[in-house]
Order: sequence, then structure tokens, then C-alpha cells
Amino acid sequence: MNLVLRHDAIPDSPLARWDSRWKLAAFFLAVASVASLDHLAPAAAALGGGALLLVVARLPFRWVQLRLAAFTLASLPFLILLPFTVEADSTIGSIPVSERGLVSGLAVFCRCLAIGCCVLVLIGTAPMHVTFAAAHRLKIPGVFVLLALLAYRYAFLLFDETRRLRIALRVRGFRTTATRHGYRTLGHAIGAGLVRGADRSEHVAEAMTCRGFDGRFHTLLEFRSHLRDVVFFLLAAIGLASLVAWDRL
Repeated sequence: MNLVLRHDAIPDSPLARWDSRWKLAAFFLAVASVASLDHLAPAAAALGGGALLLVVARLPFRWVQLRLAAFTLASLPFLILLPFTVEADSTIGSIPVSERGLVSGLAVFCRCLAIGCCVLVLIGTAPMHVTFAAAHRLKIPGVFVLLALLAYRYAFLLFDETRRLRIALRVRGFRTTATRHGYRTLGHAIGAGLVRGADRSEHVAEAMTCRGFDGRFHTLLEFRSHLRDVVFFLLAAIGLASLVAWDRL
């Protein structure tokens, strides 16, 4: 399976030993708090805190680097465009530049990377099925948990199907070109992929029905809260509340 969201082994760390329910609750609180920040200094502090969490989690550097690069690419347009789209108040040579736009772009950039750090900590310090089970224990509707679990599993399967289809096309000498034949071939390939995906979904639904699926999310995992789990959550909540208060004041 390619493009897995986490590595096979979970490094031992305080965050890995943190109860997944409290960790998921803290994650939602962190994302909401960081997304609400407006100023650059609190956003930069949030990014520093996210980087510190990655260090504490002891996640492999290359694993983190590749995935943070995706968040960086997603936030770069704001950093590049905002200095030139907000009302200019200075110039670089003959090019009008907005200092306020640059600061706003940097704030968005820091917020995006800080949220990315939180996401990587969440998925890198616990297996995904444990996180989904924790979400259900937090009273998130079971249908949403099941949809997320199936989407997580079959996104990789569809990627593999697409890769095999691409290899089959290249073996037959097809190269992507902006011609009528190229567009028609790509249309046929996409249609074939959709049909195969629909057939596979029907087979999965039949298999789940045969195994007694009743539309609810069931798990045998048992969660136990300890004092340190509550303390970690309270510390995270206090730190995030202080960050938001600093941003507002």
C-alpha cells in the first residue's frame, strides 16, 4: 500500500502513551484555536508549539518532512499572493507591495503549518483504527466514523487501481497528449476506474452484510483514563486559551 499516512511502528513517547480520547479532544481544540488566530506573533508561537510536539513525539524526520511539505505547498499561495493583492503601502523597486498583506500571509502560513503539525502528531502517535474508535467514544456518530474509516482504507486501494491502469496505458504506448485521441483515452480510463470502483463498493457492501453489519460502529478496544491524561489535556487547554487570549488582546 502506497502513500500511507503513518509509518508502521509507533515510536514510544509521552504522546503515544496519551489516551487517544483525550488526545483527539485536544486535537480538535487545538485546530479550532489555531484557526481562529489573526496575528502573526501568536500564529508563530503556535507553529513553534507544533514543532515542539513533533520533537516530543519522536516521529521520523523524513516521514514528517514529506508530509509537512504538502502543508507548505498548500499555504504558499497565501504567502505569495497576499502581499500583492492587499492595498499596497510600500514598493520594492517599481512593484507595489503591501506590508499588511505580507504579515497576513505569514500568519496564514504559520497557522497552516501549525495545524499540519497537530495532524501529524495525531496520526503518528496512534494507529488509525484506535483514533477512529476514540472518536466514536467521544460520541461522534458511528456513521461518520465508518465513512472516515472506509475512506481511509479505500483511498489507497483506488490509488493502486489508478496506478495499475496508468501502467497498462503506458505499456500499450499511450502518452498523455492534448489531442482528441488523448482526451478520449483518458475519458475511457476514468470511466473504467469509476465503474470498477462502483463494482467494488457493491462487493464490499455485500460482504459487510454477510458479516452481520447493522450500520453501527463496533470495536473491542477498551480505553482507560489516567491522571496524566487529564493533566495533559488541561495543560493543552490552558496553553491554547492563553494563545487565543494573547491574539485577542
